[in-house]
Amino acid sequence: MLAILLLACAARAFRLGFQELRGDEALGRLFSLESFGQIVQSTLALREPHPVASYFFQKVWFALAGQTEFALRFLSLWWGVLAVALLYRLGRRLDLNRTVATLAAALLALSPYAIWHSQDARMYSMSLALTTASMVLLLEALARRRAVLWAGYVGVTWLGLHTHYYAAYVIIAQNLFVLGRAAWRDAARRDLLAWLAAQAAVGLLYLPWLIAARATLTGYVGNGDSPGFVAMWARALSVFAAGERAPAMQQPLIAVLAAGLLLIGAVRLAQAGAGGRRTLWFLGLYLLAPLLATWLGALSRPIFNERYLVAALPGFFLLLAAAAGGSRPPGAQEERAVTRSVRRGWQTVPLALLAVLTLASLLALARYYDDPAYSKTRGWRTLAAVLARYSAGYATETVRIVQTYPDPTLWYYYRGGAGHVVLPPAAHDAAAADREAARLVAQGVERVVAAVQASPAWDERGIAAAALAKQYVLRFETPVAGWRVQVYERPPAGLSPTETAFAAGFSLAAAGVPARQLVEGDVVSVYLRWAGPSTALRGGEKLTLQLLDADGRLAAQTDQPFGPDELAAALTRYALPLPDALTADPYRLIVALYDPAQPGAPRLLTTSGADHVELAVLFRATNTPRPPAKTTSRAPSGA
Repeated sequence: MLAILLLACAARAFRLGFQELRGDEALGRLFSLESFGQIVQSTLALREPHPVASYFFQKVWFALAGQTEFALRFLSLWWGVLAVALLYRLGRRLDLNRTVATLAAALLALSPYAIWHSQDARMYSMSLALTTASMVLLLEALARRRAVLWAGYVGVTWLGLHTHYYAAYVIIAQNLFVLGRAAWRDAARRDLLAWLAAQAAVGLLYLPWLIAARATLTGYVGNGDSPGFVAMWARALSVFAAGERAPAMQQPLIAVLAAGLLLIGAVRLAQAGAGGRRTLWFLGLYLLAPLLATWLGALSRPIFNERYLVAALPGFFLLLAAAAGGSRPPGAQEERAVTRSVRRGWQTVPLALLAVLTLASLLALARYYDDPAYSKTRGWRTLAAVLARYSAGYATETVRIVQTYPDPTLWYYYRGGAGHVVLPPAAHDAAAADREAARLVAQGVERVVAAVQASPAWDERGIAAAALAKQYVLRFETPVAGWRVQVYERPPAGLSPTETAFAAGFSLAAAGVPARQLVEGDVVSVYLRWAGPSTALRGGEKLTLQLLDADGRLAAQTDQPFGPDELAAALTRYALPLPDALTADPYRLIVALYDPAQPGAPRLLTTSGADHVELAVLFRATNTPRPPAKTTSRAPSGA
């Protein structure tokens, strides 16, 4: 068992912080950052569908360990390893032999389903450990009839209910077991008084929370689906056996193999005498009550989710282990009753089935560790880096990060100084999105970097893009993982006057460069106002924007035609793409005009004899993330 516990710890610690946080993990982190009282208030006010115990534990742990992905998930790792130890203790208390109990613990130690939850900063691993501990304490209290054990049972069960509401389904299984045991055995009836007292104590302790959270319990609309009876069994057994990362085409076969082993385990226990039948009654209720209760609850609202079934996992693995190492069939101890080949098959078949199931489980675990297609990682780190790059060159008060869906994961990974805005601020609220976009303009925001996420539940009609388009101009867009990053801009509120006259008879009246710093891979916007008659141009002139490093070397350049339309326009916007590497500060941004039709393409001179106008001196932004590899961008039509 020591080796199994070390293996369980290693399997859960391996790449614990490698994958990104998912949305629910980031949401749980936000709850845990509040004070204890505020956690309770927020849980009730927001109708969070999970109670508060895990958030309390996380709050204490975060203060000690920090908030890296590894630290955030380590608490779940600890509960997961504890569950393995408790499962072994439960098997021994059920009078299963040491081999069966050890095998069940080993299966849980390497379970992809259990490891997934042990590497997830949520309450499911904690719920698994606490409900298993509740079962162990129940059996200990029934066997030893000590008040301290009943008190321990009450405390652990109450804590389990404060961890996940579906811990109540384990209590249903416990009641059915104790009452059925009392109905079958006269000697067991003397435990009923202590049992009823323990149930009353749990109920009274939990009643205040039930009253406070009644709106959540009655109004929760679900975050899953409503499968049929057969589909429920297929999904539950396949996820228990090989986790959520088994290929979809293999899941029905995995479920059939698991069902076969469960049946063999049930038969072996049923044939093992009164003690075996008692264990079967216990494990059958342990597995069936949470599954059936969850399924029945999902018939009226879509709340069936494989994650909610975690409390039934110990019953599943103990029955599987009983199939491989349980009692022999009737008559197997009598040489004359059955042939040697039948007895050998009775032992070999479940072992072969278990070996196939274990292989499928290990393959699923390997996919979870290494295959991006089965990973939690969606690309949040890359998205955050792109958002940081496209917002780093601007003063923080003039740039905003916009999300088109309020996923709190981005708030964990984005570490830049720009403020966050959710558009639309409420689901499908176009009017509120328009007001928020207008408020950005009033606040002097010149650049908006939007992470556009397809979300039928929040913005299925492109409300955010429409609201921003009314106030800003979409300058460019780039795909990043599952998002589209769009950069919107608005001309600065005021341009700096330059009053630079050219000898040809026109002038550069004013200029504006909103960027305060240079960011590698970004696009620098330049706004110019020209003045003068169209007759001042010969036709065919061009404008060049150039970025020169400290040694006068060209770092970036863009050229485009310059004609009467530019002279007549109230404002002209130019875009200068920056390279992926900038090295020699400071950089001078200049504008010049030249005539390519003339020999040598001479530049047009100012009245002072200069061949260019310096617009700004800029420095590189420090500590900005590198752009993601193989990211492409395109300018929208008319940009």
